[in-house]
Amino acid sequence: MRSIKEIRDKEQKIKDYEQILALQSWDMETGMPREAAEDRARQMALVQDHLTKELQDPAWEDALSFLDKEEDDGIRRWYRLLNKRYRENSQLPPDFMTRFVKATALSRNAWLKAREADDFSLFLPRLEDVTRLLREKCELLGFEAEPYNALLDQYEPGARADHLEQLFGDLASELKPLLERAASETKGGAVGLTVPVESQRRISLRVLKDMGYDFNAGRLDQSVHPFTSTLGYRDVRVTSSFKSDDFFNSLFSTVHEGGHGLYEQNFPECWRGTVAAEGASMGLHESQSRMWENMIGRSRGFASYLKGVLGEELPGIEIPEDDFYRRMNRIEPGHIRVDADEYSYNLHIILRFRLERDLINGRVEACKLRELWNDSFRDLLGLTNSSDLTGVLQDIHWSEGYMGYFPSYTLGNLYAAQIWDTLVGELGDQNSTIAKGEFQAILNWLKEKIHSKGALYTAEELLAEVCGQGPDSSFFISYLKEKQCALYD
Repeated sequence: MRSIKEIRDKEQKIKDYEQILALQSWDMETGMPREAAEDRARQMALVQDHLTKELQDPAWEDALSFLDKEEDDGIRRWYRLLNKRYRENSQLPPDFMTRFVKATALSRNAWLKAREADDFSLFLPRLEDVTRLLREKCELLGFEAEPYNALLDQYEPGARADHLEQLFGDLASELKPLLERAASETKGGAVGLTVPVESQRRISLRVLKDMGYDFNAGRLDQSVHPFTSTLGYRDVRVTSSFKSDDFFNSLFSTVHEGGHGLYEQNFPECWRGTVAAEGASMGLHESQSRMWENMIGRSRGFASYLKGVLGEELPGIEIPEDDFYRRMNRIEPGHIRVDADEYSYNLHIILRFRLERDLINGRVEACKLRELWNDSFRDLLGLTNSSDLTGVLQDIHWSEGYMGYFPSYTLGNLYAAQIWDTLVGELGDQNSTIAKGEFQAILNWLKEKIHSKGALYTAEELLAEVCGQGPDSSFFISYLKEKQCALYD
């Protein structure tokens, strides 16, 4: 491979294999019969075997040597991404990746069965398999200070667990008093909103379209756990989970995934089919979904817009706008992460981060997770838990081997607040345009400043370029304090 075209053709082949795996995974979540799990695991392992061979092809040495001589800044950044990917994958034997994909496919199915039975013990053997493989992966990749850092780097390049522990510890101390005040203010207030599932689906389609999500290059489906999946450069699909008695939870799941989808749909066309047409990091990716879900979706302007959309779908519903806004922003610590309010959400993430860090570093074993989860939950959120379904079994991530991923959710919240502060500083207050359902100016700004950069810049570089400084958690705390004033003062 001694030309740009040859290298890009090779990259496209890798991307095609990755997206075939994504299609198989998407089908698992949206429609695959349960009894097909074993066949699907074997099929995915086969595709992974082909993908691994492409990623580890020794011809990459020549390609990287060729690109290393290029002086163009974009090519240099592409080279950096390719070099990192090749060095990491060359350390993972094909047999390991085949075993890993098969193990996680079987683990996911065991997780679903354990959830139905509300019994962690049914999932435990598969989780132990995945944990052993992840520990093996850390050893193969190599790490500084602790094994868990090897996994963190897969999702948030350069992140270190000890730094995150300090950041998260300080964040928790800031969040707790804010949460206590918010919870006391909303205690006994109006809760939820019941809306038929079919109406919710139609509203979700309308909201996604208004946000700018391109349905000619995507679709909305239903799944147990909402997610976004990229099956091609022009095939970005989102799912949501609709609950008839909890309209706001379902709607904001849709908006959250829509934020991910918009990021994926607007990666730079000039880098199509390459590693550069991806997110800068999972934390940066989460910043896009959390910004749409919270800074935009839970704003006063969005309350006015959404109330109008709901009224068109169900004319009989009459709720005063102030009440509607407070229902959208109800603050009440609960057991389920994806249902959590903005004030308690990050405490859920801190719990998971600490448990998976200890698990990968060998300080605890999987069989202790149920007990440790419930103890940590009580310490962080002040709630007791007696169900595996609302405890250690509630998230799909560990079943799919995504340890090291959870911290990106909190980093995403911090990045989102910082980016939103810059956006408002440049465009002005957005409440009036949001109230009209006009999101194009926001989307255009995000396309120019964030989406068009793909993975060519790290999250820290991008924040410095867009916001004038690196990551700073003070913007997030200020955002929460301002929202408290808007809700209660």
